[in-house]
Amino acid sequence: MSKIAAALVCCSLSLVACSQYKADGGKDGQSFAPDPARAFEVSAELTPRAAAKLKALGDNLVIDTSYYGYPTEAAMSKANSLHQIDLGQEKIVVLPPANTAHMLGRMNTKGVADVARGEVMLLVNGYSVTKVGAKDDQVSCNYYRARIDQAQAKPPVLQCDIETP
Repeated sequence: MSKIAAALVCCSLSLVACSQYKADGGKDGQSFAPDPARAFEVSAELTPRAAAKLKALGDNLVIDTSYYGYPTEAAMSKANSLHQIDLGQEKIVVLPPANTAHMLGRMNTKGVADVARGEVMLLVNGYSVTKVGAKDDQVSCNYYRARIDQAQAKPPVLQCDIETP
């Protein structure tokens, strides 16, 4: 099965931790098991017109979290082009009107050793997907970027509206 087909199947099922990595250990033996110590809540507030658009299209909203950190001195060679250690991605579909997601902290836990002071960062956003899980750019949300402990202390709220060109 191609990566695109696998992604669509995964996305259409539920999007829980749907990424290029398998939940039970991704590439290079990375572990992506849920980590309750890194779990957090996220919610999305849709404008009335965004909610109406989702309903009219039969679309869903995805909360997409990318986990990363800044490398230790010893791990500089492992950093990506943004000078970050990529710890993976977790996606969860939220169904209106209950636009809340419990992110499981599913990331490359082995990679945290390469992150300075073990401070895991996250970038959270939201966007609409069709019934089969394809991103359709009809509704999008603002980004939230912070340390994971900040998201746990004060759960992020994404503001979502109709995407305009």
